[in-house]
Amino acid sequence: MGEVSIIVITLNEERNLPYILGDLERQTFKNFEVIVVDSKSTDATLEVARSFMNILPVRIVEMSDRGVSLGRNTGASLAEYERLLFLDADTRLDAEFLEKSVRELEIRRLQVGGVYMKCRESFSLTAAGFKLFNAGLWLGQRVFPMATGACLFSTRTAHDRIGGFDKSIVLCEDCDYVSRASKEDGLRFGMLKQNFYFHHRRLEQDGIFRTGWIYIRANIYRMFVGELYGNPYLYQFGHYDDTTEAPNGDT
Repeated sequence: MGEVSIIVITLNEERNLPYILGDLERQTFKNFEVIVVDSKSTDATLEVARSFMNILPVRIVEMSDRGVSLGRNTGASLAEYERLLFLDADTRLDAEFLEKSVRELEIRRLQVGGVYMKCRESFSLTAAGFKLFNAGLWLGQRVFPMATGACLFSTRTAHDRIGGFDKSIVLCEDCDYVSRASKEDGLRFGMLKQNFYFHHRRLEQDGIFRTGWIYIRANIYRMFVGELYGNPYLYQFGHYDDTTEAPNGDT
């Protein structure tokens, strides 16, 4: 199986970053590099990243500007390997995640692959919301592709051909990315059978119904009108506190 360049974007993630880097250290698949792309953190995020440099093949990039799409594009431009994995710093992965994902990508010959979400609780409102969202991802992958950028596979070739993430889109920039990839000749997108732990702090602090309604409206607009350039719903990112417990991986 080929190597993977893992791009982790950070903004004040001193608490969550050790968890995802620890999960990467425990992966059964070892052929990867980690590129931590930081958006001007004001806490100890960079110190945490540096503390893993003797444990993992970590490179650190300090950006002069902030932006989710900017961070992902910056990391992709510096990637050493063809296969890319974009991760948010507050995700968690099981130990066999990379091994199973890379194998499935190669067997199915996918250039771009989405990943389903899961949470700690089996029976909760959040878990039910995740299942509904995952059902939408599965149903729409052939007619209206969507994915979450918190855990998304791509390749340098695919990324370059579609021009990367569109920095002018604030909400659903990940769905726009896979939508453009799915329409590009020679590129294949699909949802993998794998899943990752999605940090539910956004849902807890903003409210699961409010957050869900924003994304439902956004994708209805995308389906019938087009992409959401700018931030029409004035949705905030990066404003979450760290009082919620990080989701569990194989720990």
